[in-house]
Amino acid sequence: MFLKAGALSLALLLASRLLGLVRESAQAAAFGSSGLADLALLMFSLPDWVAGVAASGALTYLLLPAWAAQPPAVVAGLQRRIARGLLAGGGVLALALVLAHGPALAVLAGGLPGPLRAVATQGLAWSALALPAALLAALWTTRLHHERDFLGMYGANLVVNLCLIATLAAVGALAGMRALPWLVGGLGVGLMAAMALRLAWLGRRLPKAPPLQETPALPPPSAWAWAALSAGLPLALPFAARSAASQAGEGALATFGYAWKLAELPQLLAIQLVAMLAFPAVAAALRSAASPPQAGHARRPAMALARW
Repeated sequence: MFLKAGALSLALLLASRLLGLVRESAQAAAFGSSGLADLALLMFSLPDWVAGVAASGALTYLLLPAWAAQPPAVVAGLQRRIARGLLAGGGVLALALVLAHGPALAVLAGGLPGPLRAVATQGLAWSALALPAALLAALWTTRLHHERDFLGMYGANLVVNLCLIATLAAVGALAGMRALPWLVGGLGVGLMAAMALRLAWLGRRLPKAPPLQETPALPPPSAWAWAALSAGLPLALPFAARSAASQAGEGALATFGYAWKLAELPQLLAIQLVAMLAFPAVAAALRSAASPPQAGHARRPAMALARW
C-alpha cells in the first residue's frame, strides 16, 4: 500500500512543487524584482498563508484522528459544521485586514514605494476577499487527506498554480500598456479565479454522504488552540522573516521569496511526503483500540516510513 501510494504521492507532489517554481519564474519574468512583484507575491501568498497558520495544520492534527474509523455520515456532518465556522471566521479576518490595511501593509510589505501604496490597498482587499475560500479549501483538503485521495489533494495545487501562471503571463504582457490599478485588478481577478477553480476541483472529489440527524461534537477549544500553535508557528516564522526582508526596499520581498522557494523545496518534499502517507495510517491504527495486535501491525509500516 505504502509503495503504490508513495509513488503516486511523490509524482504529484513533485509536479505541484515544480509548477510552483514555474509560477515564481513567471512572476520574475513578468515583474522582475520590482514593487509590483512584491505586491503580486503578497496578494497570491497571503490567503493560503493565513489559512495555513490559522486552520490547515490544526484541521489535520485534530480531524484525522477524530474521523478515523467513523462512518461517512459522521465525517460529513463534522465537516459541514466546521465549514460554517471557517467561512464566518474568514469573513471576520477579511474585514479586519481591510480595515487595518495601513498597518498590515507596513508590516507585510514595508518596502513598497510611494506610488504603489494606493494600489497595494486594492491588492490587499483582493487577498482579503480570497480568505474564506482559502480556509474552506483547507478543510476540504483535510477531508481528501482522510480519504487518502492524493490525486484530489495535489491536483488542487496544480489547478491553482496553472491559473496563477496564466494570470501572471497575461498581466505581465500588459505591464507596459496599462496603469497600475488595472494591473492589480487583473491580478486580483486571477487570484479569485484560482480560488474558485480549486474549490470546484476539491468539491468534485469530495465523497457524498447523507446528512446526520444530530451534529457531532467538536474537539474542545484547548485542543484547537494547541493544534493551531504547533502547526502555525513553523509557518509564521518564515513569513515573518520574509516580511522583515521586505523593509529593505522595493523588490526585496520578491527576491527573498524567490530564494526561499528554492531553499525549502528539497526539505518540503521529504517532510510532506512522509506526513501525507504516514499520518492517516497512524491515526486509523490508534483508533482501532478493539484490536491492539491489528493496530500495532498497521502502525509499524507508517512509523518505519516516518523514521526513514
